[in-house]
Amino acid sequence: MKYRFYFGFFAAVLLVCDCSKVESRIIQEVSEFEVVEPPSDFRLSSLCPSGWKQEKEYCVINYQYVNSLEKNGGLGQTLPQVKLDPQVIDLGRYLFFDPILSGDKQLSCAHCHHPAYSLSDGRSQSMGKDGKGYGPTRSGGVILKRSAPSLWNVIYMKNLFWEGRASNLEDQAEGPLYSPEEMGSSKEIIESRLNEIPFYQKMFRQAYGTKGKKISAPLVIDAISTFEKSLVSFSSRFDKWSTGEKEALSPEELLGYNVFRSFVARCAECHPPPMFTNNVFATIGVLDRTERDYGRETITGQELLRGSFRVPTLRNIAKTAPYMHSGNLETLEDVVNFYNEGGGRGNGAPSDLRIHWHVRKMGLNKNEITSLVAFLKTLNDEANMPKFPKSVPSGLPVALEFESYHHRSSIK
Repeated sequence: MKYRFYFGFFAAVLLVCDCSKVESRIIQEVSEFEVVEPPSDFRLSSLCPSGWKQEKEYCVINYQYVNSLEKNGGLGQTLPQVKLDPQVIDLGRYLFFDPILSGDKQLSCAHCHHPAYSLSDGRSQSMGKDGKGYGPTRSGGVILKRSAPSLWNVIYMKNLFWEGRASNLEDQAEGPLYSPEEMGSSKEIIESRLNEIPFYQKMFRQAYGTKGKKISAPLVIDAISTFEKSLVSFSSRFDKWSTGEKEALSPEELLGYNVFRSFVARCAECHPPPMFTNNVFATIGVLDRTERDYGRETITGQELLRGSFRVPTLRNIAKTAPYMHSGNLETLEDVVNFYNEGGGRGNGAPSDLRIHWHVRKMGLNKNEITSLVAFLKTLNDEANMPKFPKSVPSGLPVALEFESYHHRSSIK
């Protein structure tokens, strides 16, 4: 049995009279995802997920709306044609939604990367261990330092986490799993629990053959990272416009695209299509919410990278508020106004930051800002949202509250 659910949220913003800013208004966004009843025996699917196409026994990305795979994706890199096993993807999906992996059996990957919030969590700072619920209303747990980045197109990311402390998805998946502030688990906990669950014993053998006879933590990490690699987004209205559907964008949105790639705004310098990120780190001077966050400097030791963070993709950006590593910009209008005022230079950033030279006052007028925000919303594409299993092999409750299906809480 399948269920389709819609979540809407409203963000109320203070009215501002300054003519350099967009007049604030109540904005409604809607996310859709499907909740499915799994097979009674949890047999893994051999079908490719949305956004992928079958090539013999593997799945390959469907680049239907990408003009060329060569010299694309920012900095001229070629977009990869990765082959994934559909059964490993499906196994990773169940593990992603199953709280059995956390030390207290309360927290799954999906609590911080939830379909209702476009694979983020709708919070300015994520909440880890001991928290109850999910999304903006999650409470009672450890407050983490930063917001949770969305997982869309992470297969193309060269560095993971805001400060880039992981260089691949396998390392990224281990981080929250073994962090005492987040899932608080260990290799021993994961292996002992999963090897005691008959469903998972069968599923790992189905996905990995003889290698899956004994469930190991590396196989768990491989399955989760394979599932995360499947989360691709390449069929937005902008993608369709760029491949010939000229009616896909309105005149206002086209004006916004021209602003986006203009020499004045320079948005496309760091967010080039089709990936809408250049996969590097930039210092823009966003203020920290609490204690000072030194960003990339904590990894490299270079003062030049103090307060520098990974440039995120803009795909589904309208669905992943609040914004920046500290989550202190609540709407896209806030983000554009921040840049229009000169980024950190115009918003009181610490003087020891070496803010990127592109980040300066832009002087955009109200119409240009409104158009730019309208263009950013054309990057919405959740057609490949993963199916949410109504139940998981452990039998533990998933991050889903049936009484909350028909509303999405306001961002706090």
